[in-house]
Amino acid sequence: MPPTLPVSLSPHICVLASPDVHELFESSGLPPITQTLQSFVPLPNVTTRTTSLTSVVHSTFALRFSDLVDTENSAHEDEDRRAARTMDWISARVSNRAADWVRVMEAQASGDGSAGGKEGIWKEKTPWWEELRRCVEGDCVPNSDEGWNHPAAIILTVSTRAVNPLQALQDLNTRPVDFPPWVEPTALRYYLIIHPANSELTDPIAEALFNAVKKQYGLHSYLLPLVLPADPLPAPVPVPALLPRLPPPPPPSSAFDTPPLAPAPTPAGLVAPNTPRGLMSPMPRSPGPSVLAPGHRDTSSQGLSQTSPTGYALRLSEADIQQTGKFVREFVVMSLIPWMEKYVIDWNENFSSSRRLPSRLFSSTRRLFGSAAPSPAVTTPSTPVHGPNPSISSVSSRFRTHQTNSSITSITSVSSAGTLVDGTVTQQRRLAEFATMLGDYKLATSIWEALRKEGRGGSDVLPLLLAPSPALSLHAAHALAVLRSPSNPHFQSPGHAQLRALSYAVRWVTGIDRRDFLGPVLEGERWLVQAAGSAEEPPSMILYAHAAFLSERKNARRRSALWYLLAADHLEKAGTKSLAMFLFRRAHDLYKSQAPKELSPSFWESEARDPADWTGFPSVLPGIEHELGRLLYTTGDTEGAVRFFLGLLRGASDPSASLSDEDRAVGKAAVEDQFTTDKVYLEDFRVAAKHFKATEPEKWKSASLQLPVSFCQPKQTKVRFPGNNFEGDPKEWTRREEDWAEFWASRGKEKLERSSKAAVDEYFWVDLGMRNPLDVEVNLSGLSIVVREASSLDASSMPDFVEVEVVDGVTLGPREYRTIPVAVRCGRPASLQITHVVFEFLSLLPVTESLALRGRRLHDTTQQRQNKAYASDILIEVDVEDAGQRLRASFVDDRHLILIEGEYKRLKLWMTNSGSRPINEAWMVSGREDELWIDSDEAVAEETPAASSSQGPLTETLDSSNSLRRREPYGLPLGDSQGSSDLAPGESMQVTLTLHASQVGERDLGLLFIFREVSCAPFWCVRVTRPYEVIPVFRLAASAEPSRSVDHSYGLSLEVENLSETGNLRLTQVTTISPLWASQSDVRAHCSDIVQPQQITKIHLGIDPWEESDGVQATLQFVSSKLQAVLHGVQPDDSDPPPLRLACKHISKQGTGARSLAIPLMAHFIHCGQRTYSTHRAQMAHRYIPYDSHPRIFPLFNPYSIDVVLFWELDGEGRSGHILVPGLTLGASHAYLDSMIDEAESAKVKRSMYAETQRERSDIIRAIRESEWNAEMDPTVVTTCVKGTVRHDFSDGPCSVSVKYILKNLSPTHSSRVTLRLAAVPPDTETTALLSPRYAGRLTHRREIEPYGTAVIYSKVWATRPGSFRLDEWVAETQVTTSGRTHTRHLRYVQGPPLEHRVCFSVVDDSRS
Repeated sequence: MPPTLPVSLSPHICVLASPDVHELFESSGLPPITQTLQSFVPLPNVTTRTTSLTSVVHSTFALRFSDLVDTENSAHEDEDRRAARTMDWISARVSNRAADWVRVMEAQASGDGSAGGKEGIWKEKTPWWEELRRCVEGDCVPNSDEGWNHPAAIILTVSTRAVNPLQALQDLNTRPVDFPPWVEPTALRYYLIIHPANSELTDPIAEALFNAVKKQYGLHSYLLPLVLPADPLPAPVPVPALLPRLPPPPPPSSAFDTPPLAPAPTPAGLVAPNTPRGLMSPMPRSPGPSVLAPGHRDTSSQGLSQTSPTGYALRLSEADIQQTGKFVREFVVMSLIPWMEKYVIDWNENFSSSRRLPSRLFSSTRRLFGSAAPSPAVTTPSTPVHGPNPSISSVSSRFRTHQTNSSITSITSVSSAGTLVDGTVTQQRRLAEFATMLGDYKLATSIWEALRKEGRGGSDVLPLLLAPSPALSLHAAHALAVLRSPSNPHFQSPGHAQLRALSYAVRWVTGIDRRDFLGPVLEGERWLVQAAGSAEEPPSMILYAHAAFLSERKNARRRSALWYLLAADHLEKAGTKSLAMFLFRRAHDLYKSQAPKELSPSFWESEARDPADWTGFPSVLPGIEHELGRLLYTTGDTEGAVRFFLGLLRGASDPSASLSDEDRAVGKAAVEDQFTTDKVYLEDFRVAAKHFKATEPEKWKSASLQLPVSFCQPKQTKVRFPGNNFEGDPKEWTRREEDWAEFWASRGKEKLERSSKAAVDEYFWVDLGMRNPLDVEVNLSGLSIVVREASSLDASSMPDFVEVEVVDGVTLGPREYRTIPVAVRCGRPASLQITHVVFEFLSLLPVTESLALRGRRLHDTTQQRQNKAYASDILIEVDVEDAGQRLRASFVDDRHLILIEGEYKRLKLWMTNSGSRPINEAWMVSGREDELWIDSDEAVAEETPAASSSQGPLTETLDSSNSLRRREPYGLPLGDSQGSSDLAPGESMQVTLTLHASQVGERDLGLLFIFREVSCAPFWCVRVTRPYEVIPVFRLAASAEPSRSVDHSYGLSLEVENLSETGNLRLTQVTTISPLWASQSDVRAHCSDIVQPQQITKIHLGIDPWEESDGVQATLQFVSSKLQAVLHGVQPDDSDPPPLRLACKHISKQGTGARSLAIPLMAHFIHCGQRTYSTHRAQMAHRYIPYDSHPRIFPLFNPYSIDVVLFWELDGEGRSGHILVPGLTLGASHAYLDSMIDEAESAKVKRSMYAETQRERSDIIRAIRESEWNAEMDPTVVTTCVKGTVRHDFSDGPCSVSVKYILKNLSPTHSSRVTLRLAAVPPDTETTALLSPRYAGRLTHRREIEPYGTAVIYSKVWATRPGSFRLDEWVAETQVTTSGRTHTRHLRYVQGPPLEHRVCFSVVDDSRS
């Protein structure tokens, strides 16, 4: 038995009825005759024959009946316009019915029996697909692409109620058929006479009329006796629902592609009798039955029974039903099928002959001429008829004379001009279509293949006829590709091609067995997606939806969800919101469903994951949920929208990715400008939640909305007590604690305890670690914590003796992490538990988050080891007790402090013993770079910087330990005036500090106070922070170079620029500090000048060796021995560098004393400043040497260095300070470490397999070679002295000019041998203005110069004529004298005259004057 073809591929029968027939059916309460006949098909068990005379039994044989007049009018409409109307019509039907469909589907999914009808009717199909299928299959208007809708037969129908039935039938037969030229003209004409019971003609007369019709028009005639009309109306009989059809086109002529014929006057035989219309009921021509669930009916359909269980029924008597069914079957079996079989045989002969002849002919041509012949075109023979084929005029005359003629004629396609035009649907295609309808699939397949090869269609039908194979997918793809532009496969299909693609898809789904269609060979659901293409109209999206439904049935969930999502997105844009929402939910459910994984249970246990813990696809689900929320909000379901929007706030995929305060400050602008989905979700939630809360407050309270993300981080939440309270950088406080531990390690074993209990009536803080998991800024209000007493049975109430702070207006940036302290104070001793943190999200949603941490994993018993078991949750607990040892410290003046660079500032601290026990010992630990001095009561008046400006010597000597070790903590005196040595409870004391603001910028003065009650007791601490700002006032630049004069070894220049707008800034003193050099200057008046704003003051100093210096050898040997240990990988010993004596030379205002650096305060500040500079320099130069070992390797002062201290004051304000300018190195050094470095490089060391170790050792050696301790320079400085102008009378002979060369040895450790060669450089030919000198006497001079020594060489220049001479043709060669104890290799240097210090003189002839 052949497969059942789609209804759209069944024969199309047009019915042309006389007016009396329409009146008969209307008066009988029946729909039009075409719809009545349509109710009797498909016919069961119909047998056809193939061309090989093989019988084919059809289980069902379908027909399509339509009104000829309506079909003619529709055929003239422009196809593109009609296709657009069809798409809009289908879209409107889907949109109008979508809400009811969704309710039925949801009721069925929930198991609600009130959905009506049979249970599970929509399990294997969907109502929107059924609606699309019915709309597409209901289209029976001919089109130019294919011949399925071209009429196969025309039934001319009259009734015996007509005035002259025979004349009426003749008028119908002579009526021209008004189809466009491209409609296939071949069709069967069939004549039907309806004989109702109330006809005026008796049965014998009706039979005679029928015999006359058979005699005149042939055997294709039928007399149909009916009981109509009946009174009362018979009971309704259920019939299959009719297919909906497109409403007729609009009346304007622009809608027609070909103009219809002009209306002709109605012939007399077609006039309806004047029958009373009391029983007539207005019936629509094409009622469209609803595709709702059983029991629902289309209210627009007239003539449907109100009590019909199927939704559509006919009120016909049993006899009429039998007579009408008999007619339909006889029409099909006795007329239509034989007629089609005959034409198939005839057309097949034409097709076969056209195929055979060219085969023999072109084979001979190819044999004779050697060329291939093109395939011939199939000719269309004339339409075969039985008898003559008269023209239109002969047809009319034939009807007038009642001549006999065959009933098989041609439909003459007559245009408005009356010409006969052949159709564009070829005979070959018509043959294939007829063979397909008759079930002759072997013949049909061969013809469709031939058409496909010739590019004239067939690929869309072959999948219905052939067995499943991969080739069918190619046929389907080819059929769809032909509909679209071949040059661009992504071209947007026009409306006509889109409608054709829809019809193809419906035929494939209906005509192919479902198991084969969804099988792995065909994968027909992909065909539907290809048919939808890039179109966005609702019908094409229903193809996507049905493809998703089929994929879901075959368990292809991911593909199904994707297609559901695409369909829903476009349907939502088209306005079909209810259906779009349903499809979005289906996609959402599929994306959240987890595919079964056949994994061992041990896998999940090893990965510590729950197999049911599946969140779906996070990259897809948020978009679906956002669309669902928007649709719910627009449809009025505010609560559902709020829940969806709230669920979208899931946060970043990486919870550890958070922005610190510094990163937020740097990238704040970029984060604000960046568009994120969280920003959209949050704003939608804000709007929906505000509306929900304002309009439905009761539902808002009962909704129990929960935020899906957590802001509080319990693991980062800590309790901070007053002793542990600190501000600023935690790393700095850690360094202070390390300094204290290192200091006290050699004095005792007591450790610094951290306070772990709170005191009564004393605030402690809960530092909440709050992290914003969203990529958008959020606001939290009412931030607080829930505290309960551990012994209380009521966990919901907060004790009345506990006071908790509420923090408002907390704004967290995108993914920002911040610690927010919440203050708590308890009024009596108790044990408290901090359980939750509470806040309001966006000031809308109250949120409560737990601060409990999961307990440890239990492994004690076998059951616990086999199954996961955890201990009880861990809560934050705080014990509150009476105050014991408590020390409060604070600055007396805590206003914002702005200081000038180098300023001295007196600060006062107030310390109070707030505990219940006395404090016997207290220490203060400051920062490593802070320059502080604790003033004692006895020495406050003597050691202040202002007091140190009394009369003092201009030269003094300081003794320095020369060590980089950090200063020990300050011991605080706790005694009072009564001689007590401790600080009793409730007592207070004041500590005075002097701060030197040496570091520019925003600074924090952090002081760590460590105290205890008695010796051997543990220490406790309290922290105090004072922020301050240091602004720069001076820009200092110091430089030094060897002096060209005999008076000094070096010349030092100091440039001081006032960067501020202050006009009362005065320089009071300049001091140089050096272990090797001393300054000399006679320009003291410059140190009392006021430096004007934006002006520069220059100070020049002469530098000479200090005669009382201890030398540099001891310090260099110390550094050399320590670095040698480093190079050999040995830990340096703990010895300190040798102490140094420092020369301090003061330059101050004329007639006043100098500020002494010998007082402890100034010496401490100078030491601290130098230590900070030397430490930073060592860290930068030797980054691979551990920082903690620097004090054991490097000294405080480089013996070659000289530091400048600049003192200043503000007139009238009492503010003063000093600025240290370190880093100048004078004197010649001679690569003291070269021999040690060469020895280390050439030594055989154990090689390491790690490349990093080798690179690190190479970097250490390179850093030592390039360090200041291995510097090298030419120690000799040559100064040329000559009189600038010499007058001589050349009439007396040549002139002799004396020239003096002064040689200086700037090395403090080595003597040198200098060889000065005069006229050793050839004259510069480019310089023509100056003459080269001619020396008289020796040209080579040798001298040996001691350290800091000077040698003078005299020479004469012989001038034979006046002119200007230059003295730049000398070379000085220096060889440094070495010895075994100096560790210095042989050094040799060569230098010439510097270009920037060219020496010249002029000789003037006096005889000319």
